Amino acid sequence: MKNEEQLRNSLSPMEETSLLCLMRPPNFGASSSGYWYQRTPSMARSYPPKNHILRHLRLRHLVDGEGNVSASMPILPDLLDAGGWLRLGAIATLVDSVAGHHGVMQVEPDWVATLELGTVIRRRAEGTEVVAECQPLRIGRNNVVTETYISDDLGEVARSTCTYARLPARSDNPTVGTAKGRTVDYASEEEFSNRPMLNDYLQIEINPKRAVIELPHHSRIHNSFGSIQGGAVAVLVDAMATHLGSITTGLPMRCLSAEIHYLSQAKSGPFRVEGELLRADKDSVTSRVRIIDVGNNDRLLDIATATAKAID
Repeated sequence: MKNEEQLRNSLSPMEETSLLCLMRPPNFGASSSGYWYQRTPSMARSYPPKNHILRHLRLRHLVDGEGNVSASMPILPDLLDAGGWLRLGAIATLVDSVAGHHGVMQVEPDWVATLELGTVIRRRAEGTEVVAECQPLRIGRNNVVTETYISDDLGEVARSTCTYARLPARSDNPTVGTAKGRTVDYASEEEFSNRPMLNDYLQIEINPKRAVIELPHHSRIHNSFGSIQGGAVAVLVDAMATHLGSITTGLPMRCLSAEIHYLSQAKSGPFRVEGELLRADKDSVTSRVRIIDVGNNDRLLDIATATAKAID
């Protein structure tokens, strides 16, 4: 008979997250290490917590009277690449947040977990903010699929598709503010006086000579299960695609597209991000990116294909 850890390691991400919900004892929650801790009334969860990537990006969600969800994100200097474009990782974090919120609205009282996230940037974002509007493509018994348009005052900046696993309802699911006709402001009350660049905020350490990135498991990147938040994964993929592109071409690069598949829940950390060159042209590099849980026997967590192009 397999023990719990062996069983969880043998499951697909959707099976694993469903099992986590079903195995959780009443009034108990899951810690980032995968163990259960008892939950008291004062510990009722509100996601995201303080000092979290979603709050740092100052996301603002609007739920209209019909239950449609949109979100805005300010275009801040620390979210830009070397050429002044809003980074794909920041855009994908906005998308994962609003599409996940939209998914919860569609399936409540059930919950959702990210399985796939694909993003393509069309052009530079102009003005002071971008707005993401999410539309459902499929609301099924097991999956939720959405398409999200990201725009500024001039029109479309980027587009994303997301696939989520639909998870059974639990009495202790986090709350995200699903009431119709309200605005949910995720802006942090403890704003940094000098905002660090996004990679620094996430404690990303890039090896200058090799296609390797390392980072610890910390609360700023947690999702509602204590794993890595889907948008934070996109930031890692963005960072690796840009880094490997620069190593390969010797030029400053910009990640313009990424297709991410979420395979397993992170349990321990620290994490290692590895880049593999798939294709290189004069000013474009396509990479395979893998995110590995070093503290959990080098388990593969996420895999992505991303393309970076030279900054003009």
